[in-house]
Amino acid sequence: MSALGNSARVLLAELRRFAGEKRLNARITPMEWAGIAKKAGLSDQSRNEAITYLLRNKFIAFQPETTQIIAFSSEGIEVADQLVKEKPKLEDPIPQTLDAVRSETAYWTKDLTTCDPGSNWWERVQARLVELRQTEQRLSSDAVASTQPMIQAIFYGANARLNVSSVDQSSNSGPEVNATTAQSTNRRSEARRCLAPELQRTIDRVLYIHGRALANFVSYSANIKTKPTDMKQDFIPHWPKLYPNAPQVQDLAEEDAAALIAYYDSLHALNDDVNDWWGREGQLPVNLFSTFLHRASKCLRLALTCIDKFELEKLIPPPYESWGTISFRINQALKSEEQARKAHLDRNEAISRS
Repeated sequence: MSALGNSARVLLAELRRFAGEKRLNARITPMEWAGIAKKAGLSDQSRNEAITYLLRNKFIAFQPETTQIIAFSSEGIEVADQLVKEKPKLEDPIPQTLDAVRSETAYWTKDLTTCDPGSNWWERVQARLVELRQTEQRLSSDAVASTQPMIQAIFYGANARLNVSSVDQSSNSGPEVNATTAQSTNRRSEARRCLAPELQRTIDRVLYIHGRALANFVSYSANIKTKPTDMKQDFIPHWPKLYPNAPQVQDLAEEDAAALIAYYDSLHALNDDVNDWWGREGQLPVNLFSTFLHRASKCLRLALTCIDKFELEKLIPPPYESWGTISFRINQALKSEEQARKAHLDRNEAISRS
């Protein structure tokens, strides 16, 4: 079950809920399972990948095959039952223990990466995460506060050492300093977790832009007959919804905030270049896409710093192991760019010698 990708897990669980008591006798039409996937916040691409995965691993089958009507296999029902049992619901009461809150926060943070930004499901998950993080902050503060009487008893209680008057002022203020430090650390951690999903989303978009800029650059550099048909909007970055106005931004550590500012500023530089240079008369396409490629690669290098500081790979692992981590994909993209630019220079040198 752990091998299931996140989209496949979500879809399998929702199909199981829809099947209800019918279990192996359930038959789910294409219109029904498409609606189920949409309601679960899956994009068309994520839905199709999930269906392909579930079919290939024989959790479901099309019966009859030509109709694309979904039926469960025995193994599929068993796995789906476990998923339904495990999966938290948005309507559930907010848990009141730190372990339970953190477990559910991790679940919804991963789920957020499979949603279409701005969809109803995406908005509901965001609201749930806000509640969970507020609860975690309260519970953490309560836990810190509960330790203070014990610490004070050590210094001032009936069993305190006789030479308590010799304890210096800095020791007396220890509990307050420790509580403040713990709360500050917790706020910073919560801020990073809150801002991580939209950071991941914008980085995924830059990876896409980098890939399209590279394809166009190679096509025009090598004078390939069939050129890509990308439009201007294919090179426009996606923007964060929480940064910079959400209160969590103020809770970031100085170095985390600096990394985020530098990265998001680079997105504006990329966006400005696309708007300034696209369609400009007399501009050679190879130079145009070389500029976009250069800007996108700068964004990705700054993104690597954010990935490390915000622990993105821990908070939001890839939905499929075969994808590799986001840092791996960025480094592969930068390596491909380096090879393409070298080939471009080699071609120009060969032309100049001939």
